[in-house]
Amino acid sequence: MKIFISHSSKNENYGNALVDLLIEVGISGEQIIFTSNDAYGIPIGQNIFNWLKNRINEKPYVIYLLSPEYYASVACLNEMGAAWVVENEHTMIFTPNFNLSSYEFQNGALDPREIGFFINNQDRLTAFIESLKKSFSVSNNPVVINQKIRKCISCIESFQTNTQKTITRPSEKSLLTVEKEAVKESKSSEIINVENSKNKPDSINRFFSDLLNDKLKDEEVLLLHYIIENAKFKLGTGWQESNEVENIKAWEDIEEIGNTLSRNYSAVLRRFEMRKLTEVSNFSSHGNPKEVRIIDSVQEKLLDLPESVVNKINEVITKNQNDGLPF
Repeated sequence: MKIFISHSSKNENYGNALVDLLIEVGISGEQIIFTSNDAYGIPIGQNIFNWLKNRINEKPYVIYLLSPEYYASVACLNEMGAAWVVENEHTMIFTPNFNLSSYEFQNGALDPREIGFFINNQDRLTAFIESLKKSFSVSNNPVVINQKIRKCISCIESFQTNTQKTITRPSEKSLLTVEKEAVKESKSSEIINVENSKNKPDSINRFFSDLLNDKLKDEEVLLLHYIIENAKFKLGTGWQESNEVENIKAWEDIEEIGNTLSRNYSAVLRRFEMRKLTEVSNFSSHGNPKEVRIIDSVQEKLLDLPESVVNKINEVITKNQNDGLPF
């Protein structure tokens, strides 16, 4: 049996890291098909489509390296469909920037309910290597495997453009009007103050005042961080809540934060509603809320937070990262 890595050529860096890991834990390079690397790709003189078709018909173990680039590629989707039709044994591995709730993934050939994992999740990567032992020759030395997985994850982390876990302005900032930008620049050094601020609703001022005075629960601060870091101003509720929780769990894995937010998502969403920070933005066919959005005035505030607020949020993030450590 061979291992076929179905991927977008734009993600060859992740694919090469995965190939290196497979070889370093004992799998022969001759058993790996990875077309972005000549050493494991299509032989000279072969018709690319016929060659790939024949390899897929041999029913290799397929690794779907899923990413936004993968679903934007017609060739990748054709490859996925061909492999799916012959019912290959497979595993879904997600690049760090992949959105599990994307329409393409939720409505594609692969079952979105099937367990996959993000490529930089050490525990899941370890379990995956262990699962390969039933079909491939893999080292039985746990120390070697652990070392190689850590090396792989370190390599993957080097691909990220933002390795520091600090809060940055989301890309939506570019959508603000010039007039708003000018106003915000003039107030860039402004510290949130309940008594002196007259232009914002009391509920918003109270929220940030409570934040600065350590009166918020950790999950409230973590949801704020989740919203800012992902520029995600719309959140699932009702029957969409489970999808949002899965997204949060994946984000917690990447951020190495404990499960405080995913475990308490329902409660913290209700607290945001009670604080009048959200409003219903979409309903189900039966008229039940399925999505809420952060109100505009809060969104504007989140795009230009004072340093004091950023520091306070980072304190909570660091605390939960430390709480999530196994020792």
